Amino acid sequence: MIVIDTDIFIDFLRNMAETSNFIEQNIDDIAFSAITEAELLSGRECNDKDIKEKLLHFLSQFEKIPVDNPLVQVAGEFRRKYEIEVPDALIAATAFMVNATLYTRNIKHFEKVKEITVRKPY
Repeated sequence: MIVIDTDIFIDFLRNMAETSNFIEQNIDDIAFSAITEAELLSGRECNDKDIKEKLLHFLSQFEKIPVDNPLVQVAGEFRRKYEIEVPDALIAATAFMVNATLYTRNIKHFEKVKEITVRKPY
């Protein structure tokens, strides 16, 4: 299993060829944090009902990892220990809790978190 950061999904939705290839090659192994869904839905584009529905349909093909109590406790630890933003701490905790590699273009947001493996997909 791999956890995909929000920026990778944004690249895909912007039709970046590299992202499409990456997602196609890993489609059966992709999971994402419920925080990623919130970040994507917060975009102005989702004021358009059709775009919002397409986004939700797209996300439905992947495993969504809920933000539950054990995960938020780990995220709190990561936030305090590494001084990263709360959404990033939650996404890092997601990867940690499911023992997955986190794929992101924003390596700097996560490189401090020693408990997870972070990779750039392209």
